[in-house]
Amino acid sequence: MFNRVATPDPRVAEPAKTLTPQAPSIPTMTPIKTPAPPLFGSPIQQQSAAASIDAPTSVLGQDITISGQQLVIKTKGSLLIAGHIQGDVHGETVTVGETGSVVGTITARTITVQGEVSGALKGTSVNLNATSRVDGDIVKQTLSIDEGAQFDGSVRRAKDVSEVTPDLG
Repeated sequence: MFNRVATPDPRVAEPAKTLTPQAPSIPTMTPIKTPAPPLFGSPIQQQSAAASIDAPTSVLGQDITISGQQLVIKTKGSLLIAGHIQGDVHGETVTVGETGSVVGTITARTITVQGEVSGALKGTSVNLNATSRVDGDIVKQTLSIDEGAQFDGSVRRAKDVSEVTPDLG
């Protein structure tokens, strides 16, 4: 199509057509619906999040500290913890961010730890990233631990699904 040597176009020109005046047509635009990318997570989390697409994602920022006796935080959606929680957490998907910390038990279908957890992790899928520091026991169905993750505790497979099912009621 583009070259440095000027060569005549071998195509034959068509005769000009006469146009009759018509009302101008306005093109209609149809919106393109594409799924929004996830706020965080791995492809495994994306698949489980797709099942609960209507569930909201909650974020506890770095400046938030939540503590209390017998405190339980529950969410039917996803939760990203960037702050500090002293209590138990139940959710569909729980991620402890690099700046986050939890002192208590986390029970969720998918648990991803990038920060610190001092307590038990109970989940269908548990992922410890390279920056994670976990001091507690893990009850799981599947587990992945990245190189560099710090973990002190025991690991065992859940005897049945009810053992790793979060209480979302």
